[in-house]
Amino acid sequence: MSYEKKVSDAAGAFQAAVRALAEARPDGFVEHGPGGALLALTRSLIPALNGIVSVTPTPDPAEIGLLCQKAEKEVGTLPWSIRLRGEPDGELVALAAGHGLGTLSRQPFMLRGLTDGPATTEPGRAAEPPSVRLLEDDEHETFAAVLGAAFGAPPAIITSLYTPTVLGRPFVRAYLAEVDGVPAGAGLAVLTRQHVGLANIGTLPDHRRRGLGRAITDTILADARAAGAHTAYLHASDETVPLFERAGFRTEESWTAFTA
Repeated sequence: MSYEKKVSDAAGAFQAAVRALAEARPDGFVEHGPGGALLALTRSLIPALNGIVSVTPTPDPAEIGLLCQKAEKEVGTLPWSIRLRGEPDGELVALAAGHGLGTLSRQPFMLRGLTDGPATTEPGRAAEPPSVRLLEDDEHETFAAVLGAAFGAPPAIITSLYTPTVLGRPFVRAYLAEVDGVPAGAGLAVLTRQHVGLANIGTLPDHRRRGLGRAITDTILADARAAGAHTAYLHASDETVPLFERAGFRTEESWTAFTA
């Protein structure tokens, strides 16, 4: 498989994951533009999961503009975003700003083949390895409380999307890391098109630098491989790139996100 096809396939799997999350919501909204760009609204409080996702190497400003007009009619007061592969041109920057999305950020898009060799050992692991398990559908409040504390966000933001219905869908897997039986970290996996997307991997402040994030990541990758996935992907921040590099991921390209 060529390098470009590998990255494009992973980008397409991410777009499919966003669509699937929107479709899992009873009030979700999905529409594709003529060139394949996606408008998907989960109607949650998470901007990245309300809005437009284009996975073509060169996004079409006309198509993005049409979907922006549709989005403004549908989102109401909800936060939303535009996410694009690569570096946007001036027309797209102006288009986003004209719709109130004037904040631009760049996100490393990282991939890891699930048949690759072992990743490097994570330093600083706890003497007693953490327990990582799948959450039950009715543990959505625990999931929200741990992620909220890990990322400094109100749990209501998490529960606005990850309801028992969404967490109960077969393509969504939520994980909880525990130390001595006490919740200490959490993470999420979304499986589409034989790819697994990792998201929201976080640990509570008192449990950081003890290998919990790596333990969650390794568990997700092992489960996804057993489920038939061949590639893992994620959008990282500059701060988390080293952690995921040690887990075997590599930055393949940079994406752009526009938010309010």
